[in-house]
Amino acid sequence: MTVYDLFSVQRNTNKLKSLYLELESLENFNPYKKNIISDMPKGSRGSKGKDFSEWYVEEKDRIEQEIELCKQRIQQDREMIDEFIGEAPYPECDIIQFRVINDLGWYEIGETLHMDRRTASRRFYDYVQSKNLPAMPVADVV
Repeated sequence: MTVYDLFSVQRNTNKLKSLYLELESLENFNPYKKNIISDMPKGSRGSKGKDFSEWYVEEKDRIEQEIELCKQRIQQDREMIDEFIGEAPYPECDIIQFRVINDLGWYEIGETLHMDRRTASRRFYDYVQSKNLPAMPVADVV
């Protein structure tokens, strides 16, 4: 497990939120344009373009499949992180849960556990370093 893997629940939760927003915008999409008085011809797609209902069904199915896949990933990542949290001693396990799963900032974690935000951050990173977890992978620049 890496530090990058620790925060996979947050990434997948954010992806799930964006997929739900995408699905909502798809459901609210109105394919019919207002009539605009113009001398320009409207043109047609001919046989090349897809029918709107066909496109709508395909997009909705694609988004719903991605949502299910993302939910499965969240469950798998959550099980992995729960094992990691179970091994941690008392304050560190709460700090890890608040930071990694609940996505709280250091200030909120410090307030919840009645400690300074820097102390919470230091305890988190000290514990991660004591477990010899590799740092986050560096993205390849293309």
